[in-house]
Amino acid sequence: MDSALAALDLCALIDLGVYDRRKAAGAAPVTRQARVFDGRRECDLVRAGNPIPLITVRDEPPEGAPLRNDGAVVDLSGVKGYQVERHEQGRIVGCSVLVPVSFVRAVRFELAYGTREDNAHCEIVRDFAAAGARSLPKGLAYPAGGQDSGRVGACANMVVNTDGNDCDPAVDLEVPAGGADVLLGAGARDPNIECAVFRRAVETAFGSAFEPVATPGACWFVEPQHRLQIEVGATALGDHPGIFGSDPNLWTDRRIITLGQKPAVVFRSLRGDEFSVYASPYGNLDVRGQVRLRIRAEPERGLDVGALPILPAEAALKAEAVVSSVLERHFGPGR
Repeated sequence: MDSALAALDLCALIDLGVYDRRKAAGAAPVTRQARVFDGRRECDLVRAGNPIPLITVRDEPPEGAPLRNDGAVVDLSGVKGYQVERHEQGRIVGCSVLVPVSFVRAVRFELAYGTREDNAHCEIVRDFAAAGARSLPKGLAYPAGGQDSGRVGACANMVVNTDGNDCDPAVDLEVPAGGADVLLGAGARDPNIECAVFRRAVETAFGSAFEPVATPGACWFVEPQHRLQIEVGATALGDHPGIFGSDPNLWTDRRIITLGQKPAVVFRSLRGDEFSVYASPYGNLDVRGQVRLRIRAEPERGLDVGALPILPAEAALKAEAVVSSVLERHFGPGR
């Protein structure tokens, strides 16, 4: 694959037929110019007399592979791609489409910067990317829906820049009976148990788009658009619940409330992008053993708006409802 990419003429991936279909009447002639920038090969489509590229195609470095799922998945006439639309001050100013050719290598098509009255940046880039993908050597690109990374199943929706080797789709296990000690001990040993404890309550509050994945020491509920990500736990490990949220340099709006007839501490980040709930299934915030939920607002997949989102107040209320439901269902009287 590396040798195939090394031999690839990136300028041949810029289809002039796409430009001819889209160019304005009387537009200046264009040329394709190959160059090396920051040690990577690329090719620019430029108009005569204007050095600013209309479209750039570049060989994407392997170190950028973990970032590809920040893009929205797009179907490029049967080929898999990832699209990111760039915004500034409420206006679309650029777009890029990544075409994976291995788990770590890709070809990027980009309209780097500039405003357009029709806001058709991504439509244009997708046209060039779809045509360019057809020019790739047979078998180099992935079919739409193909597995192009080590992120299996719902792990592809996790907002984290890793290769996915520490993430697995959660196995739906039976929640063990026998009281808080038994359940929290099982949760400490297996994050799939933690996922099972929260699965029904999260789906009820947030919808079926949120799927659980297991990582070492935690369960996460993730969704395809990346707008929200939820971390949950039911474990005997870690500090006692009452210690969390006490650092004013990190957290604010800390309160002690009652959820599911159990005490809980809730707080949010100073930026307002994250909300946390730590509850005591034993009824004492100073005793180790916790049921927790942390929910964070994330940049929507496929959009680069230059600012981090704030968590909606509704999401915090849902988080409290989830923990309340879990405490009542799994840690109530007679459990």
